Amino acid sequence: MTQMEKAMAYLDQYQGEMMGLWENLVRLESPSSDPAAVDKLASHLDTYCRALGMETEKFRPEGAGTCLAAQTASGDLSPVLLLGHIDTVHPVGSFPGGAWTVKDDGFVYGPGAHDCKGGLVIALYAIRALQHAGFDRRQLRLAVVSDEETGHALSQMQSVDFLRRHAEGCGAAFTFESGLMSGDIVTRRKGAVVFKLTVDGIASHCGTAPEKGANAIREAAKKIVAIEDLTDLDRVICNCGKISGGTSVNTIPAKCVVDVCFRFHSNQDREATIAKIQDICGKVETPKTHCTLGTFTGFPAMEEISGTAELVKVYQDASEALDLPRPGTVGTAGCSDSAYTTSMGIPTLCAVGVRGEGQHSPNEHADPASLVTQAKRLAASILTLPETF
Repeated sequence: MTQMEKAMAYLDQYQGEMMGLWENLVRLESPSSDPAAVDKLASHLDTYCRALGMETEKFRPEGAGTCLAAQTASGDLSPVLLLGHIDTVHPVGSFPGGAWTVKDDGFVYGPGAHDCKGGLVIALYAIRALQHAGFDRRQLRLAVVSDEETGHALSQMQSVDFLRRHAEGCGAAFTFESGLMSGDIVTRRKGAVVFKLTVDGIASHCGTAPEKGANAIREAAKKIVAIEDLTDLDRVICNCGKISGGTSVNTIPAKCVVDVCFRFHSNQDREATIAKIQDICGKVETPKTHCTLGTFTGFPAMEEISGTAELVKVYQDASEALDLPRPGTVGTAGCSDSAYTTSMGIPTLCAVGVRGEGQHSPNEHADPASLVTQAKRLAASILTLPETF
């Protein structure tokens, strides 16, 4: 048997075990905001990877759960990165019907079943199948972070540093985020930046001493209008989504805080928009007020780079060779860690995880029939990856 035949036969043989692991991972609920729960899942995966003979590393950033990396032995060619996250958005015990349910429609329902614990199973069993087939031309690296759902805010971007370190030198990356029901893969994603705008003024009684005050809300309102006016629906969307300030209706407000988000298609637009926002906030229109910008956090845009089209073709050809539908490519507004690998110059395919819908909702569900087929696509793509990667 060829390595391809051995790998595909292995995945067929262990379909039941794959479902069992998927159920175990989903039942180990792991919301971003519960680091202890994330730690438990990371330890479970660490034990699993070490049982496969992989070298592992755990990293516990302050404020977030444990990140995990695992790798096989080095090969002659550039490593391949399998990328995902172990955190979810649903608080423990809050998912309707319980943590794991297979309903009459045949779909699996549960917190993270689609986003992206089914993808974790796909990555692990692709590694197992390739090991069984004797594949050793490339090191296989698995990297899973613990606070992706918060935009890495809990770890203050330390988890991104961990991700980047383990992505260094890789020739290609596959991100096992939620797969689309259409079967298409994602090669482009909008980026997002979140920050706080704080305006400080001077409190004073609005009736007896208005001339002594400086209205922070008034100045913030001017900034909000100017920032929102940066919106260009084809390139950048700015949203001032939350505002708080003031102490009483008869007191000139001394402080106002605005939470702002903007989305963008290209990282060039990101830098240009940040520069414009800094310029807006550097100009004082209400005397005696002062504006401060908080840290810009969020995701860069996932852009198509040199090598993306060739990697897409590898995945499409591998699918076709397995008599599976040839997937198309799409862009999406949702963010993912694929943006960090493409920004490092690593061709990346995103949303190669289990197919489903409803992520981040009480209706999150995934198709069990896609678990093995997606693992086969991934394993076959790695086996046929040209030496140019």
